[in-house]
Amino acid sequence: MRPAACQESHMPEIEQDSLATMRESGLKRFGNDSVTERELSVTEISRTIFKHKLLILLTALTVFGIITLRTLTMTPVYESAVRLQVDPSRSSSLGLDEMISQKLGGSDDINSVLQTEVKVIQSDTVAMRVIDSLELAKRPAFAGKYAASAKLTNPSAMPPADRQRLVSAFKQSLSVRVLPNTQIVEVLFRCTDPKLATDVANAVVEKYMQHTLQTRYEGTVQVSNWLSKQMDDLQTRATQSQQRLSEFQMKNNMIGADENDNITVDRLKLLNQQLTEAEADRIVKEARHRLAATRNPELLGTVDPNLQTLRTQEADLKAQLAQVSAKYGNGYPKLRELQTQLSKLNAAIADEVANVGRRMETEYQSAAKTEAALRNQFNKQKEEAFKLNEHAVQYLVLKHDVENSRDLYDTLQLKLKMAGVTAGLSSGYISIIDRAEIPATPVEPRIKRNLALGLFGGVIAGLLLAFGVEALDDTLSNSEELETCLALPVLCTIPTHQQQPPATSNSREAPKAVPLAPILLGSPRSQAAEAFRGLRTSLLLSSPDHEPKIITVVSSVPAEGKTTVSVNLASAFAQRGESVLLIDADLRRSTTHTHFGLPYSRYGTSTVLTRGMDERAIVTPLKSLPSLKLMPAGPHPPNPAELLGSKRMIELLESLSGEYERIIIDTPPVLSVADSLALSNIADAVVLVVRSRIARKRAVLRVRNLLRRSNANLVGIVFNGVDMLLEQYYYAKGSYYGKSMGNYYLSEDE
Repeated sequence: MRPAACQESHMPEIEQDSLATMRESGLKRFGNDSVTERELSVTEISRTIFKHKLLILLTALTVFGIITLRTLTMTPVYESAVRLQVDPSRSSSLGLDEMISQKLGGSDDINSVLQTEVKVIQSDTVAMRVIDSLELAKRPAFAGKYAASAKLTNPSAMPPADRQRLVSAFKQSLSVRVLPNTQIVEVLFRCTDPKLATDVANAVVEKYMQHTLQTRYEGTVQVSNWLSKQMDDLQTRATQSQQRLSEFQMKNNMIGADENDNITVDRLKLLNQQLTEAEADRIVKEARHRLAATRNPELLGTVDPNLQTLRTQEADLKAQLAQVSAKYGNGYPKLRELQTQLSKLNAAIADEVANVGRRMETEYQSAAKTEAALRNQFNKQKEEAFKLNEHAVQYLVLKHDVENSRDLYDTLQLKLKMAGVTAGLSSGYISIIDRAEIPATPVEPRIKRNLALGLFGGVIAGLLLAFGVEALDDTLSNSEELETCLALPVLCTIPTHQQQPPATSNSREAPKAVPLAPILLGSPRSQAAEAFRGLRTSLLLSSPDHEPKIITVVSSVPAEGKTTVSVNLASAFAQRGESVLLIDADLRRSTTHTHFGLPYSRYGTSTVLTRGMDERAIVTPLKSLPSLKLMPAGPHPPNPAELLGSKRMIELLESLSGEYERIIIDTPPVLSVADSLALSNIADAVVLVVRSRIARKRAVLRVRNLLRRSNANLVGIVFNGVDMLLEQYYYAKGSYYGKSMGNYYLSEDE
């Protein structure tokens, strides 16, 4: 074999430059996966969207169409609104608000009041009153299909289940809300009939106000009944008190006695007031005395200004002492001076604490003596009052009892009269601001909003479906994914290529589906042809020591284009001027000869291995490429794997290596039969053909592992049948093939 450097000199300059670029960027790719990790993530998303753009579009259009159809076929719904003002401060209860609130559990908080009124409007009681008054059970716009049967039934006599169904339907159409930062409550009702929506909204407010009036009336009546009972008891008490006072006056001959003329009682009151003040003063001074007993300067500073001043000076000296000590050290003269001042100040504080203690004790003892003296005088005056005017005191007690009973009776009598007036008044704290008017336009359906949501939802559904399909898709669809999965370089990417097939052979062994002729011959300027030339260059530089002479082409499963790659790869080497032999080693289903328009041959690889025929007599030259020759497969033997792995096969390849510069072997699929593995460890290089969106990850991984275990030199992957629009879109995001990949290939028209 020739050295690699020698072979590189024969390659066109453009191929060397392209391969150098691929090698450099390939090293970056496999050397550091984290360099483009974020870009790959964004690229994967973009690629998935581009790949499934038709699915996304169809899903979006379907969802949008359904939403549009649903929107256009919806029955218009109208909404009518009434606005109320709820202001408890304008209540007309004439002073009974507090009594009724306490009796019925009310609250003065305005927010609680508003929320309570909202719940009342939404109550079942109000709902049933509106349903009964407007006979909504008989209205098709409200009851729907149940309206016909409801016509024969009195709404109030309906079964509980039917009534509950009507109430639920009513509540679903009714909405009540408090406008923010206001006392305004908005009542809204929706219905397919605009007139009925207006009638119901107004009826709800009417029945709500009636219900509120009835509730407050019942509360007022309840308070009135309670007041009436209390009045009877108070009247009895007042009468009894007056009778006791009269009997006491008659018994003790007391006529016209007045406590204002009683000096003894006045003095007793004065002494009682002075005693109370003295007792309060003694309690305060006793507390201060107990505080002084603690001898705590910090506590005593709160009652003594001098001590508080000394404590402030002490804190300042301590701060200065800490500052000087930290700055100059303990030997600094100023520090000793400050310590001396602090000692003197502490002594002064101690003296002041002692003085405060003595002063507090003196004040406490003085207050205690004053209290004792006043208490003694009060007791004496009280005894004197009892002795001198015992009957007058009892008279005053009885008189006060009579007056209190009379005042309480008069107050409740006034409240009872007010309650009677309130019972006939309406609830004045609720007023209607705006009554419901017949709406001119429906609120549902909102066509623009629904169409926008339908379009947005359709796109989101399409994206979710696309990413779901992508997640479930186990096939390989781009070079980056393939390299990441197998940890092998992609030697070339072969696009899908359509070409008119050659005339079919009349041989009985010819397959039904006629394969294409070599692309390098039929479409030499196509992207696929350039891809095969790139594959040739990649293989020439795949080994740093020597060029691979025997190249085996394998695939995981049938229909991946393995034979097409073998034929075109052999043609690419032949166009370079090398003597090339293409061996059809697929002894089970051979199709190589059909690519060149050759008939089926009864002699080939199988006859050479089984009968020992001369291989030179079997090799078929090709007129289109004189330097390319074909060894067909021949008849199908019963034991292909044993033949391909035999010593005779090795000897055959060694013999042919001396005659040809390049040998390309087309083999059966690896996962179908074991024939390919027998040839893989003999070849200088093994190329794995993977077809886009057909090959599955697990299958390709299994093939790679099988080849490695058989010691095959798997140099790389040929990615076949690639949608170049998708591939170019993928790499345009920054892949190592470069953004100019789409302009690299020339079309046939160019």
